[in-house]
Amino acid sequence: MADVRPFRGITYDPQRVDLASVLSPPYDVISPQQQEAYYARDLHNAVRIVLNHAPGEARYTEAAKDLRAWLAEGILRRDAEPGFYVHRETFEVPASGTSTPTSRVGLLAAVRLEPWSSGAVKPHEHTMPGPKHDRLELMRATKADTEPIWVFHPDPNRKLLAALDAIVAEPPSISAAFHPVPGVDGDDRVETHEVWRVWHPATVARLAAAASSVQLYIADGHHRYETALHHAAEVGGGADDASRFKVMLLSAVEDPGLLVLPTHRMVTLPLGRSLGEFLAGLVSWGWTSEQPAGLEDLVARLRRPSAPGALGFGLYADGRYTYLEGRVPPAETTGLAPSVAALDLGLLHRGVLRPLLGIGEEELAAGALVAYSRDPLEVKQRVTRGDFDLGILTRAPTLAQVAAVADAGENMPQKSTYFWPKPASGLVMMLQPRGERV
Repeated sequence: MADVRPFRGITYDPQRVDLASVLSPPYDVISPQQQEAYYARDLHNAVRIVLNHAPGEARYTEAAKDLRAWLAEGILRRDAEPGFYVHRETFEVPASGTSTPTSRVGLLAAVRLEPWSSGAVKPHEHTMPGPKHDRLELMRATKADTEPIWVFHPDPNRKLLAALDAIVAEPPSISAAFHPVPGVDGDDRVETHEVWRVWHPATVARLAAAASSVQLYIADGHHRYETALHHAAEVGGGADDASRFKVMLLSAVEDPGLLVLPTHRMVTLPLGRSLGEFLAGLVSWGWTSEQPAGLEDLVARLRRPSAPGALGFGLYADGRYTYLEGRVPPAETTGLAPSVAALDLGLLHRGVLRPLLGIGEEELAAGALVAYSRDPLEVKQRVTRGDFDLGILTRAPTLAQVAAVADAGENMPQKSTYFWPKPASGLVMMLQPRGERV
């Protein structure tokens, strides 16, 4: 199991800044336009550290310069003693049909970095060299851990959740109503972020024991984990040096606020392929179809599961909505690991797109024929205006399915998971100078 420890966190001083104005989303979901908007929102917005807009290598030196300056000025303050930080995020679920807020409670902690082979923390997706190089340069320049990785874990006896619930019954140390810039996972929504500092020795010990007894799975942050592991080896130092730990947000599977949203596909038909042939191929396999009245009805149908062993997905093309369901011929999924073959997207990619449209792994990796969106309305709009030939609306995998893939040492199909909403950047950071111990 993972080595989970308290640490000396860095937080904004709420007496010096408006906390709602200095938070930002994680670096990898911020577009250039949104980046500039966060820059304009506040001179001390966290985007200046996690995604500085200076050109070239200067983005890293400028981020480090801002971090040091804000610490010196007291804009950021470092806690004198190590502790845990309990985080609660309250939000509204998109397209849920209700305006009732949902919340998720998690533990921000320093977790020892171990190779994937140790099994202490398990991945479920491939990584690419570009993002890892970018994050490594930032760590080298700042000598700090500026954004948490998000992990999930089973807590069947609710041991850790019960401890967190007792903590959040008290007033928080930090609270901010954060309005994301439009275009980042939504438009006019608001997230409330609350943080409780936990320093009492008995409570810290109880949380450490509970958190160190669970299996951790990456929800969001594969690139950052591998980067931090590389950085730890590069820095060297003792076993308890801060560089050998990464700040992570631990969320329990049993928490109803731990959500995985679907990521839909927008497809350009390859040369020589047609929608009619695609549908005819499914009919020849014995698939059935339904005709929802509109987009909302189609999304509602996708909220209901497929028949056992069957694949179901929504189709929008030529102005029509269709729900399709059936089984993929076994020969079409030969070679798929059982954990991946149990996924809707595993079957869709290997068993439907490849044989019926000629879109295989190489074509998916090239990115010319398939694009992705989490918003069903965007899928409809872009297909309607001719950007793509058809939209495929999918179901999200379950947490159990993600864990099964990770346990098997396999990888999910690309763009399979979107854990939402992501923890904000700027809540809690950690310094990692040489010789600093956790």
